[in-house]
Amino acid sequence: MAVNVSNIIVGEATLKLGTNANATTIAAMNNFADIGATQNGLEISWEPDMVDIEIDQFGDAAKVIQSKVKVMVKTTLAEGTLNNLATAWNYDSTTGGSDILANNDGANTKTFLFGAQGVIPFEKGLVVTGTAPGSTAGATLTRTFYTKRAISMESSTISMKRAEATMFTVGFRILPTVADTGYEYGKIIDQTA
Repeated sequence: MAVNVSNIIVGEATLKLGTNANATTIAAMNNFADIGATQNGLEISWEPDMVDIEIDQFGDAAKVIQSKVKVMVKTTLAEGTLNNLATAWNYDSTTGGSDILANNDGANTKTFLFGAQGVIPFEKGLVVTGTAPGSTAGATLTRTFYTKRAISMESSTISMKRAEATMFTVGFRILPTVADTGYEYGKIIDQTA
C-alpha cells in the first residue's frame, strides 16, 4: 500500500454554536456564531457499549451486539466571555436570549442570568471545522462535523487567577435527531478539491 502523506491530518478546529431551532439545515448551521479560541484542541468521541451474547457451548461470546452508543465533543473555551460561560453551563448563550441580557442592569453591560433550571436541558446545534485529508501547503481542505442536538453535560468552573487565563471546559453530549434517518447524530463532510 502506498502512503499518501497528505492524508495525515494536523491542525486545530473551530467550533460554532447556534440554537437547536435553527439547526434544521446545514446551510443554516454554517451561519452559527464562532465561539472563539479553544485550548488544547477539540475531540469528538464515539463510545459504543457492546454486549456479549453467550451460550453454553462456547467459552466465549457467540455474538456481540451494540446495545447503545454515546457521542461526545470535548474542548476548553479559551475566551472568558459570558456567552462561553453560558455555553459551558448549558444555558442559552445567545446575546439577548433568555439567559444573556444586554443592558438590563445599566448602560453598556451584559448580564448572565443563572439559576434553577428545568429538567429539560438547553439543546444547541454545533459545527466543528478542521483540516481534511488531502490538504497541502498550497490548498487547505476542510472537514466539517455538523450535529443538531448538543447538550453541555460536564462540570465546569469559572476561575479568576492572577497569572492564568480564565477558561471553561465543556463536554457536549450529542443526541440523535430521529428525523435524520441514517445520520441521526450528524454528518462529517470532507472537502475533496
